[in-house]
Amino acid sequence: MTTPRQHLKNAAGFVLVWAVAKLAHRVRFRTAGAVPRRGPVILVANHLTMSDPLAVARVTIGHRRFPHFLAMKEVFGWPVVGALARATGQIPVARGSAAAADALDAASERLEQGQLVALYPEGRLTTEPDKMPGPARTGAARLALRHPEAPVIPVGTWGPQQGHRHLWHRHTACLSVGDPVDLSPWAGRTDDAAAREVTDAIMAAIREEIGHARQMWESR
Repeated sequence: MTTPRQHLKNAAGFVLVWAVAKLAHRVRFRTAGAVPRRGPVILVANHLTMSDPLAVARVTIGHRRFPHFLAMKEVFGWPVVGALARATGQIPVARGSAAAADALDAASERLEQGQLVALYPEGRLTTEPDKMPGPARTGAARLALRHPEAPVIPVGTWGPQQGHRHLWHRHTACLSVGDPVDLSPWAGRTDDAAAREVTDAIMAAIREEIGHARQMWESR
């Protein structure tokens, strides 16, 4: 259970995240379905640049939801950024180790507390030349199968990669937030085949939202 002291610490951290996010991006977004303001939510998105979480945070905080991202554990050791990640309750992932599963357990606990958990199913920055998502891991799908009560909200992002080489340039990010992914065909299943199929469904939904985000970018 979160203590009042932790609530205050988290609130201060999120105020700072909001301020930094506004400095980092001009955000334009469309929402097909509103992000639920209460209850567990799993948000999944494509990953173009290291600053993507800031753009996503602007959208979720605008819906009065604070995101808890799964992020590589190295981030938590970075100056300033690491302290902010710890203060706001982000979830470290020890990639490529047996402890990586611990991150899903931590995310599961956040969902049980009615929080919003955000993941990048690729588990890394997009490396495809066309900047569309590449192969995805099954972590987001396994979390969704474990928590059928949590809607899976797909988000497509486009634009930040255009200014990626200019660190201090304020980028324009276009985000499209879609309707929850329909996972009813896999109700009651947690097997590996279901996780792979759900991963494919999630990535298809993300790609659809990227298309909407790209249209916004091109017509801005």
